[in-house]
Amino acid sequence: MRIAVATTDGMVISKHFGKTPEFCIIDIDETSWTWEITERRKNSPACREGCHDEIAFEESMDNIADCEAVFVSRLGPHAKIALERRNIQVLEIFGFIDETLEKYMVYLKRRRPRLRDVMTLHPCFSDGSHGRKGRLHLPVSRNCNIQCRFCVRALNSTEERPGVASGILPAEEAIATVSRAIELCPEITVVGIAGPGDSLASPHALEVFRLVHEKFPSLIKCLSTNGLALPGHAESLRDVGVRSVTVTVNAVDPFIADEVVSHIIHEGQVIRGPEAGKILIERQLRGIRECSDLGMIVKVNSVLIPTVNDRHIEDIAREVKRAGASMHNIIPLIPQHEFADIHPPSCEELNRARDAAGRHIRQFRHCQHCRADACGVPGESDFSSQLYAGRAMETFSHG
Repeated sequence: MRIAVATTDGMVISKHFGKTPEFCIIDIDETSWTWEITERRKNSPACREGCHDEIAFEESMDNIADCEAVFVSRLGPHAKIALERRNIQVLEIFGFIDETLEKYMVYLKRRRPRLRDVMTLHPCFSDGSHGRKGRLHLPVSRNCNIQCRFCVRALNSTEERPGVASGILPAEEAIATVSRAIELCPEITVVGIAGPGDSLASPHALEVFRLVHEKFPSLIKCLSTNGLALPGHAESLRDVGVRSVTVTVNAVDPFIADEVVSHIIHEGQVIRGPEAGKILIERQLRGIRECSDLGMIVKVNSVLIPTVNDRHIEDIAREVKRAGASMHNIIPLIPQHEFADIHPPSCEELNRARDAAGRHIRQFRHCQHCRADACGVPGESDFSSQLYAGRAMETFSHG
């Protein structure tokens, strides 16, 4: 967890939010419950000789946009409301930083046990768990409600990428599959549903989560979606045990979204063009906000597509953070389908995008392009072929 502190010496919380010349940035490790000062960020104060500079105020908020909380000696009601709208918790207190942090960590341990479990035990949320903890993807989603220009959904056992599975797993086989997966890989802490279609384009994901949560309540339940059908589902997801949601957001501008998505299927209609992009973006951000408001951890995936959205990634990061997302995962394009002729981003392009987005939201940098039927520790082990070998798997719809 990252915190900003209004201070002048790195020892005392001493400054008013609108008058601080710098923020001391502190990272808390919620596994070891230790903390360290990682950065001192210069700030242009918004309060100047009795006047309020709105541009400087917005810049101050942007300056700490990647933080989950800010400690200040004082702030006005306008600033408090504006920060909380950006999902930044405000603690108004004067005192030593180290003493305040010790008390704050006690609060976190007491008030955020579910959050801590997700953030420390999920290999796609925690750098510490990546390479040590396992995840199981249950391929139960038959169809999709959007068509991305880079997406080719497929049924096979050879390709290592999203949108691919050996077949569709019937809901009634979910419990046996989870039991077998844990036998193969005891390190599994997460059961997720990530395709091969969209997890909310059909009712199967909710039904499977209900069954799995009743039998395995201690496993973290994670859902991945394009977000089109997410609004209105937050409470239902929470009720079946889902505590983390990943939403793929590739644009927050309708015209750029039109370059990425050829069409959406919404309320029974096929919609194309910027209008489709407008609907998709609005529903993605609303769904993120609804899930975040219920205490779920929201990660956003963005596919970095050179010449299409590569200069737009920072805008995406800013908007999804404002909506309530906690983490951002920028994924390099796999050239295929309509984007087969676009080169994948270089390491330099990828790092540049992550650095820009990281000004607003925490970045996850260890994505493995997992299949929709993945099983094992990401980057270390893969048991999907053993898990699904010999099963009579169903096919899915490309509609």
